[in-house]
Amino acid sequence: MHDPRLREMSDPEERLRTYRAKRDFSITGEPAGSAARSPSRRFVVQRHRARRRHYDLRLEVDGVLASWAVPKGPTLDPAAKQLAVHVEDHPIEYFNFEGVIPKGQYGGGDVIVWDWGTWHPVRTDDPARAIERGELHFDLDGEKLAGRFVLVRRDRDRSGKEQWLLLHKHDDHARAGWDPEDHPRSVKSGRTNDEVAAAPDALWRSDLPAADAAVRLGGPTRSWDPTTPEELSILDELGAGGRWLFQGHEVKLTNLDKVLFPARDGGSPVTKRDLVRYHATVAPYMLPYLADRPVNMHRYPDGVERPGFWHKEVPSHAPEWLTRWRNAEADPGETECYASSTACPPSCGWRTTAPWSCTRGRRASPTCTSPLGPSST
Repeated sequence: MHDPRLREMSDPEERLRTYRAKRDFSITGEPAGSAARSPSRRFVVQRHRARRRHYDLRLEVDGVLASWAVPKGPTLDPAAKQLAVHVEDHPIEYFNFEGVIPKGQYGGGDVIVWDWGTWHPVRTDDPARAIERGELHFDLDGEKLAGRFVLVRRDRDRSGKEQWLLLHKHDDHARAGWDPEDHPRSVKSGRTNDEVAAAPDALWRSDLPAADAAVRLGGPTRSWDPTTPEELSILDELGAGGRWLFQGHEVKLTNLDKVLFPARDGGSPVTKRDLVRYHATVAPYMLPYLADRPVNMHRYPDGVERPGFWHKEVPSHAPEWLTRWRNAEADPGETECYASSTACPPSCGWRTTAPWSCTRGRRASPTCTSPLGPSST
Protein backbone atom coordinates (compact mmCIF):
# COMPACT_ATOMS: atom_id res chain seq x y z
CA MET A 1 0.00 0.00 0.00
CA HIS A 2 1.05 3.58 -0.59
CA ASP A 3 1.72 5.66 2.51
CA PRO A 4 -0.60 8.75 2.31
CA ARG A 5 2.02 10.82 4.12
CA LEU A 6 4.43 10.27 1.23
CA ARG A 7 1.76 11.43 -1.21
CA GLU A 8 1.32 14.64 0.81
CA MET A 9 5.11 15.15 0.87
CA SER A 10 5.13 14.97 -2.94
CA ASP A 11 2.26 17.47 -3.38
CA PRO A 12 3.63 21.03 -2.93
CA GLU A 13 0.16 22.61 -2.61
CA GLU A 14 -0.79 20.12 0.09
CA ARG A 15 2.45 20.84 1.91
CA LEU A 16 1.58 24.58 2.13
CA ARG A 17 -1.87 23.99 3.65
CA THR A 18 -0.70 24.26 7.29
CA TYR A 19 1.43 27.34 6.55
CA ARG A 20 -1.52 29.17 4.99
CA ALA A 21 -3.98 28.12 7.70
CA LYS A 22 -1.87 29.82 10.39
CA ARG A 23 -1.72 33.25 8.75
CA ASP A 24 -4.02 36.13 7.86
CA PHE A 25 -2.46 37.45 4.63
CA SER A 26 -4.57 40.59 4.72
CA ILE A 27 -2.50 41.62 7.77
CA THR A 28 0.92 39.96 7.60
CA GLY A 29 3.47 40.94 4.98
CA GLU A 30 4.53 37.32 4.51
CA PRO A 31 3.86 35.74 1.11
CA ALA A 32 0.96 33.33 0.67
CA GLY A 33 3.08 31.67 -1.97
CA SER A 34 2.61 29.32 -4.85
CA ALA A 35 4.14 25.88 -5.05
CA ALA A 36 6.25 25.75 -8.20
CA ARG A 37 8.64 22.87 -8.79
CA SER A 38 12.20 23.85 -9.57
CA PRO A 39 15.35 21.85 -10.24
CA SER A 40 17.37 24.24 -8.05
CA ARG A 41 18.29 23.45 -4.47
CA ARG A 42 18.67 26.61 -2.44
CA PHE A 43 18.77 27.02 1.32
CA VAL A 44 18.19 29.99 3.57
CA VAL A 45 18.57 30.58 7.30
CA GLN A 46 16.48 33.41 8.73
CA ARG A 47 17.17 34.84 12.18
CA HIS A 48 13.71 35.38 13.58
CA ARG A 49 12.88 37.27 16.78
CA ALA A 50 9.32 36.27 17.59
CA ARG A 51 8.14 35.19 21.04
CA ARG A 52 11.59 33.65 21.35
CA ARG A 53 14.64 34.23 19.19
CA HIS A 54 15.48 31.34 16.89
CA TYR A 55 16.91 30.54 13.47
CA ASP A 56 14.74 29.07 10.71
CA LEU A 57 16.62 26.61 8.49
CA ARG A 58 14.83 26.16 5.15
CA LEU A 59 15.78 23.75 2.36
CA GLU A 60 14.21 23.94 -1.09
CA VAL A 61 12.54 20.56 -1.67
CA ASP A 62 10.08 19.83 -4.48
CA GLY A 63 8.81 23.37 -4.91
CA VAL A 64 8.54 24.42 -1.25
CA LEU A 65 10.89 25.26 1.64
CA ALA A 66 11.11 22.39 4.14
CA SER A 67 11.67 24.18 7.46
CA TRP A 68 13.09 23.65 10.95
CA ALA A 69 13.21 26.15 13.84
CA VAL A 70 16.62 25.95 15.51
CA PRO A 71 16.59 27.81 18.88
CA LYS A 72 20.38 28.11 19.23
CA GLY A 73 21.03 28.36 15.50
CA PRO A 74 23.08 26.19 13.15
CA THR A 75 26.77 25.94 13.92
CA LEU A 76 30.01 24.73 12.37
CA ASP A 77 30.99 23.19 15.72
CA PRO A 78 30.90 19.39 15.32
CA ALA A 79 30.58 18.91 19.08
CA ALA A 80 27.22 20.73 19.20
CA LYS A 81 23.90 18.92 18.86
CA GLN A 82 21.27 21.57 18.20
CA LEU A 83 17.57 21.05 18.72
CA ALA A 84 15.64 21.62 15.47
CA VAL A 85 11.83 21.64 15.54
CA HIS A 86 10.26 20.55 12.25
CA VAL A 87 7.67 23.19 11.35
CA GLU A 88 5.32 23.69 8.42
CA ASP A 89 6.72 23.97 4.90
CA HIS A 90 6.99 27.53 3.58
CA PRO A 91 6.51 28.86 0.01
CA ILE A 92 9.50 29.48 -2.22
CA GLU A 93 8.73 33.24 -2.15
CA TYR A 94 9.72 33.21 1.53
CA PHE A 95 13.32 32.52 0.51
CA ASN A 96 14.50 36.14 0.66
CA PHE A 97 11.86 37.54 3.04
CA GLU A 98 13.39 40.12 5.38
CA GLY A 99 11.17 42.46 7.33
CA VAL A 100 8.62 42.59 10.13
CA ILE A 101 5.67 40.25 10.72
CA PRO A 102 2.94 42.25 12.51
CA LYS A 103 2.45 41.56 16.22
CA GLY A 104 -0.55 39.38 16.86
CA GLN A 105 0.12 37.37 13.72
CA TYR A 106 1.66 33.91 13.76
CA GLY A 107 5.40 34.36 14.28
CA GLY A 108 5.07 38.12 14.81
CA GLY A 109 8.49 39.77 15.01
CA ASP A 110 11.46 40.79 12.89
CA VAL A 111 13.24 38.57 10.38
CA ILE A 112 16.61 38.85 8.62
CA VAL A 113 18.20 36.65 5.96
CA TRP A 114 21.06 35.39 8.13
CA ASP A 115 22.56 33.08 5.50
CA TRP A 116 21.75 31.65 2.09
CA GLY A 117 23.27 29.56 -0.66
CA THR A 118 22.84 26.12 -2.20
CA TRP A 119 22.52 22.66 -0.68
CA HIS A 120 22.96 19.12 -1.93
CA PRO A 121 21.44 15.93 -0.47
CA VAL A 122 23.84 13.11 0.39
CA ARG A 123 23.06 9.37 0.40
CA THR A 124 19.72 9.95 -1.30
CA ASP A 125 18.28 11.29 -4.53
CA ASP A 126 14.86 11.80 -2.88
CA PRO A 127 15.27 14.29 0.00
CA ALA A 128 11.49 14.52 0.60
CA ARG A 129 11.37 10.79 1.32
CA ALA A 130 14.51 11.04 3.50
CA ILE A 131 12.82 13.77 5.57
CA GLU A 132 9.68 11.64 5.93
CA ARG A 133 11.81 8.74 7.14
CA GLY A 134 13.56 10.95 9.69
CA GLU A 135 17.19 11.33 8.58
CA LEU A 136 18.72 13.71 6.02
CA HIS A 137 22.43 14.13 5.26
CA PHE A 138 23.30 17.20 3.20
CA ASP A 139 26.04 19.65 2.25
CA LEU A 140 25.60 23.43 2.59
CA ASP A 141 27.47 26.01 0.52
CA GLY A 142 26.52 29.39 1.96
CA GLU A 143 28.12 32.67 2.94
CA LYS A 144 28.45 31.61 6.59
CA LEU A 145 27.60 27.91 6.69
CA ALA A 146 29.48 25.24 4.75
CA GLY A 147 30.18 21.53 4.94
CA ARG A 148 28.29 18.37 5.84
CA PHE A 149 25.22 18.56 8.08
CA VAL A 150 22.82 15.92 9.36
CA LEU A 151 19.20 16.26 10.50
CA VAL A 152 17.92 13.33 12.59
CA ARG A 153 14.39 12.99 14.00
CA ARG A 154 14.20 12.02 17.68
CA ASP A 155 10.58 12.21 18.87
CA ARG A 156 7.63 14.59 19.24
CA ASP A 157 6.93 17.16 21.95
CA ARG A 158 3.62 17.46 23.81
CA SER A 159 2.20 19.63 21.02
CA GLY A 160 2.93 16.93 18.47
CA LYS A 161 5.79 18.80 16.76
CA GLU A 162 8.70 16.69 15.61
CA GLN A 163 11.93 17.17 17.54
CA TRP A 164 15.06 16.76 15.41
CA LEU A 165 18.79 17.19 16.02
CA LEU A 166 20.97 19.28 13.69
CA LEU A 167 24.64 18.24 13.60
CA HIS A 168 27.75 19.32 11.70
CA LYS A 169 30.18 16.57 10.76
CA HIS A 170 33.93 16.62 11.33
CA ASP A 171 35.16 17.93 7.96
CA ASP A 172 37.31 20.70 6.51
CA HIS A 173 34.62 23.30 7.30
CA ALA A 174 34.17 22.33 10.97
CA ARG A 175 35.12 25.02 13.52
CA ALA A 176 35.21 24.24 17.24
CA GLY A 177 33.22 26.73 19.34
CA TRP A 178 31.67 28.47 16.30
CA ASP A 179 28.67 30.50 17.54
CA PRO A 180 26.05 31.91 15.13
CA GLU A 181 25.42 34.80 17.51
CA ASP A 182 28.93 36.07 16.73
CA HIS A 183 27.78 36.66 13.13
CA PRO A 184 24.59 38.71 13.53
CA ARG A 185 24.28 40.56 10.22
CA SER A 186 22.03 39.80 7.26
CA VAL A 187 23.70 38.47 4.12
CA LYS A 188 20.99 40.22 2.10
CA SER A 189 21.22 43.74 3.50
CA GLY A 190 24.13 43.76 5.95
CA ARG A 191 21.74 44.87 8.69
CA THR A 192 20.97 43.44 12.13
CA ASN A 193 17.55 42.43 13.44
CA ASP A 194 17.41 45.68 15.43
CA GLU A 195 18.05 47.73 12.29
CA VAL A 196 15.43 45.85 10.25
CA ALA A 197 12.90 46.18 13.07
CA ALA A 198 13.49 49.94 13.23
CA ALA A 199 13.20 50.50 9.46
CA PRO A 200 11.98 47.55 7.38
CA ASP A 201 12.70 48.16 3.71
CA ALA A 202 9.90 46.21 2.07
CA LEU A 203 6.52 44.63 2.61
CA TRP A 204 5.23 41.47 0.97
CA ARG A 205 1.82 41.92 -0.67
CA SER A 206 0.23 38.47 -0.66
CA ASP A 207 -2.59 39.72 -2.91
CA LEU A 208 -0.13 40.37 -5.76
CA PRO A 209 1.76 37.94 -8.00
CA ALA A 210 5.04 36.85 -6.47
CA ALA A 211 7.05 38.82 -9.05
CA ASP A 212 5.35 42.05 -7.91
CA ALA A 213 4.86 41.27 -4.23
CA ALA A 214 7.90 43.10 -2.83
CA VAL A 215 6.71 46.66 -2.25
CA ARG A 216 9.18 49.20 -0.94
CA LEU A 217 7.88 50.96 2.14
CA GLY A 218 7.79 54.73 2.47
CA GLY A 219 10.28 56.60 4.58
CA PRO A 220 13.98 57.37 4.23
CA THR A 221 16.07 55.34 1.80
CA ARG A 222 19.19 53.59 2.99
CA SER A 223 21.99 56.02 3.75
CA TRP A 224 25.38 56.19 5.48
CA ASP A 225 26.65 58.70 8.02
CA PRO A 226 29.47 61.03 6.90
CA THR A 227 32.91 60.64 8.40
CA THR A 228 33.32 62.85 11.47
CA PRO A 229 36.14 65.38 11.93
CA GLU A 230 37.20 63.40 15.00
CA GLU A 231 37.59 60.21 12.95
CA LEU A 232 39.69 62.00 10.34
CA SER A 233 41.81 63.63 13.03
CA ILE A 234 42.57 60.24 14.59
CA LEU A 235 43.53 58.91 11.15
CA ASP A 236 45.92 61.83 10.65
CA GLU A 237 47.50 61.23 14.07
CA LEU A 238 48.23 57.54 13.48
CA GLY A 239 51.88 56.74 12.86
CA ALA A 240 52.94 54.48 10.01
CA GLY A 241 50.13 52.12 11.01
CA GLY A 242 47.67 51.22 13.69
CA ARG A 243 44.02 50.45 14.38
CA TRP A 244 41.46 53.06 13.35
CA LEU A 245 37.90 53.09 14.68
CA PHE A 246 35.73 54.13 11.74
CA GLN A 247 31.91 54.18 11.79
CA GLY A 248 31.95 51.78 14.75
CA HIS A 249 34.28 49.31 13.00
CA GLU A 250 37.93 48.72 13.74
CA VAL A 251 40.18 48.86 10.65
CA LYS A 252 43.78 47.74 10.74
CA LEU A 253 45.98 50.08 8.69
CA THR A 254 49.60 49.57 7.65
CA ASN A 255 52.23 51.55 5.72
CA LEU A 256 50.14 54.73 5.83
CA ASP A 257 53.01 56.91 4.62
CA LYS A 258 53.75 54.81 1.53
CA VAL A 259 53.52 56.90 -1.66
CA LEU A 260 50.94 55.49 -4.08
CA PHE A 261 50.75 58.43 -6.53
CA PRO A 262 53.95 60.40 -7.16
CA ALA A 263 53.95 64.18 -6.97
CA ARG A 264 52.86 65.87 -10.17
CA ASP A 265 53.02 69.48 -11.42
CA GLY A 266 54.67 70.67 -8.26
CA GLY A 267 52.04 69.14 -6.00
CA SER A 268 52.44 66.72 -3.12
CA PRO A 269 52.52 62.95 -3.52
CA VAL A 270 49.43 60.95 -2.53
CA THR A 271 50.05 58.49 0.27
CA LYS A 272 48.08 55.49 1.41
CA ARG A 273 46.78 57.64 4.30
CA ASP A 274 45.46 60.17 1.77
CA LEU A 275 43.70 57.43 -0.17
CA VAL A 276 42.06 56.05 2.96
CA ARG A 277 40.94 59.55 3.98
CA TYR A 278 39.49 60.24 0.52
CA HIS A 279 37.43 57.05 0.37
CA ALA A 280 36.22 57.46 3.94
CA THR A 281 35.02 60.94 2.99
CA VAL A 282 33.24 59.98 -0.24
CA ALA A 283 31.84 56.67 1.07
CA PRO A 284 28.33 58.07 1.82
CA TYR A 285 28.06 59.14 -1.81
CA MET A 286 29.56 55.96 -3.33
CA LEU A 287 27.79 53.32 -1.25
CA PRO A 288 24.28 53.84 -2.64
CA TYR A 289 25.70 52.67 -5.98
CA LEU A 290 28.00 49.94 -4.62
CA ALA A 291 26.01 48.49 -1.71
CA ASP A 292 25.39 44.73 -1.92
CA ARG A 293 27.38 44.37 -5.16
CA PRO A 294 30.39 42.03 -5.31
CA VAL A 295 33.48 44.12 -5.97
CA ASN A 296 36.63 43.38 -7.99
CA MET A 297 39.56 45.57 -6.90
CA HIS A 298 42.56 46.72 -8.93
CA ARG A 299 45.40 46.98 -6.43
CA TYR A 300 48.67 48.88 -6.68
CA PRO A 301 50.31 48.08 -3.33
CA ASP A 302 53.68 49.50 -4.46
CA GLY A 303 52.26 52.60 -6.15
CA VAL A 304 50.81 53.27 -9.58
CA GLU A 305 54.21 53.41 -11.27
CA ARG A 306 54.58 49.67 -10.77
CA PRO A 307 52.33 46.94 -12.21
CA GLY A 308 49.14 46.27 -10.31
CA PHE A 309 46.81 43.28 -10.26
CA TRP A 310 43.13 42.43 -9.91
CA HIS A 311 42.11 41.18 -6.48
CA LYS A 312 38.78 39.36 -6.10
CA GLU A 313 39.01 36.81 -3.26
CA VAL A 314 38.42 38.15 0.27
CA PRO A 315 41.69 37.59 2.19
CA SER A 316 41.66 35.39 5.28
CA HIS A 317 42.69 38.32 7.50
CA ALA A 318 39.72 40.51 6.48
CA PRO A 319 37.61 41.66 9.46
CA GLU A 320 34.49 39.69 10.37
CA TRP A 321 32.16 42.65 9.75
CA LEU A 322 33.22 43.00 6.10
CA THR A 323 30.18 42.09 3.97
CA ARG A 324 30.90 39.08 1.79
CA TRP A 325 29.23 37.12 -0.99
CA ARG A 326 30.02 33.46 -1.53
CA ASN A 327 29.63 32.40 -5.16
CA ALA A 328 28.10 28.93 -4.83
CA GLU A 329 28.38 28.44 -8.62
CA ALA A 330 32.14 29.03 -8.81
CA ASP A 331 34.05 26.58 -10.98
CA PRO A 332 37.29 24.98 -9.70
CA GLY A 333 39.93 27.70 -9.51
CA GLU A 334 37.37 30.50 -9.78
CA THR A 335 36.91 33.10 -7.05
CA GLU A 336 34.46 31.89 -4.38
CA CYS A 337 34.25 34.65 -1.77
CA TYR A 338 33.90 38.31 -2.87
CA ALA A 339 33.79 41.49 -0.83
CA SER A 340 30.80 43.79 -1.23
CA SER A 341 32.01 46.75 0.81
CA THR A 342 34.35 49.71 0.24
CA ALA A 343 35.45 50.05 3.87
CA CYS A 344 38.69 48.05 3.64
CA PRO A 345 40.07 48.14 0.07
CA PRO A 346 41.89 51.51 0.39
CA SER A 347 44.03 49.98 3.15
CA CYS A 348 45.23 47.42 0.57
CA GLY A 349 46.48 50.01 -1.91
CA TRP A 350 43.29 49.80 -3.93
CA ARG A 351 42.99 52.34 -6.76
CA THR A 352 40.00 51.33 -8.90
CA THR A 353 36.96 49.14 -8.45
CA ALA A 354 34.70 47.18 -10.78
CA PRO A 355 31.39 46.43 -9.06
CA TRP A 356 29.22 43.73 -10.56
CA SER A 357 26.08 44.72 -12.46
CA CYS A 358 24.01 42.50 -10.12
CA THR A 359 23.69 42.34 -6.35
CA ARG A 360 24.85 39.46 -4.13
CA GLY A 361 23.25 36.11 -4.87
CA ARG A 362 21.38 37.38 -7.98
CA ARG A 363 23.75 36.75 -10.86
CA ALA A 364 20.91 36.25 -13.32
CA SER A 365 19.21 39.55 -12.42
CA PRO A 366 21.45 42.56 -13.25
CA THR A 367 20.17 45.92 -12.02
CA CYS A 368 22.25 48.09 -14.33
CA THR A 369 22.97 47.74 -18.03
CA SER A 370 26.50 49.08 -18.21
CA PRO A 371 29.64 48.42 -16.11
CA LEU A 372 30.02 50.51 -12.98
CA GLY A 373 33.78 50.13 -13.00
CA PRO A 374 36.43 52.31 -14.66
CA SER A 375 36.84 52.50 -18.41
CA SER A 376 39.68 50.61 -20.00
CA THR A 377 40.60 53.70 -22.04
